[in-house]
Amino acid sequence: MSWLTMIFSRNRRILSYGFIAILLLVLLVGKGTIRPAVGNLCVTLFYYPFAEIRDSVKNMFEVAGTNRRLKNSLTEASLQLNALAEARRENQRLREFLGFEPSEGYRVIPVKIISLIHNQFPIAAVINKGAEDSIEVNQSVINRFGLVGKVKEVMPDYATVQLLTDPSNAVSARIAESRQIGIVRYVPGEGMIFDNLPADAEVNSGDVVITSGLGGVYPSGLSVGIVDSVATPKGEIKKQVWLKPSVNFLEIEELYVLRSGTP
Repeated sequence: MSWLTMIFSRNRRILSYGFIAILLLVLLVGKGTIRPAVGNLCVTLFYYPFAEIRDSVKNMFEVAGTNRRLKNSLTEASLQLNALAEARRENQRLREFLGFEPSEGYRVIPVKIISLIHNQFPIAAVINKGAEDSIEVNQSVINRFGLVGKVKEVMPDYATVQLLTDPSNAVSARIAESRQIGIVRYVPGEGMIFDNLPADAEVNSGDVVITSGLGGVYPSGLSVGIVDSVATPKGEIKKQVWLKPSVNFLEIEELYVLRSGTP
């Protein structure tokens, strides 16, 4: 049997062609019941396997199309769920902000940040409203936690906000309890400091720092930060005070511009 297997293996193509030729010859010259029998054999050997392959390929494409549609539907559903979740978070932030009472004689204009300008830390933000929405230079900008900065430049449909983290932006502030006045500014590498306080000033960790209202830019009473640490170096005439800002400047999103006057 091994020599038959070897012969078939070496001459498989020739034998296959010969077998097909014999079947075709029988179909052409065969008579009686031979031709139908050979025809049925040809159908079984050649048509059905290829038909099954064709059906399998067709089913494969149909399944791929169904999977693609399902993936698209899942993606759309995921986007809708994400949008709903973000809307819920925004509603929560707005509900929290409703408890804020702006300084007397001011009203708020809600804005959103388009982009942030960084210098190792956010120093400015571009907002989506400008002169057409009554935004003006030097208006105070807040969020639900406290003071964010002031409007620096205004265009018709957008504006730039100078953040408290800009080293050139200094704010006159005071300790809420002792009413001690100083200057809040951001120092790169050190953080936010409360400067110009005499060595004998009454300042303690945990004290709340608010805007003083002096200087005509920021209204009084806006939360700036909480005293984080205090030091009085020997021989110095001023205290060194570091603040923890009320606002997390890495997570600012919805802002509110304070506009003087009533609606």
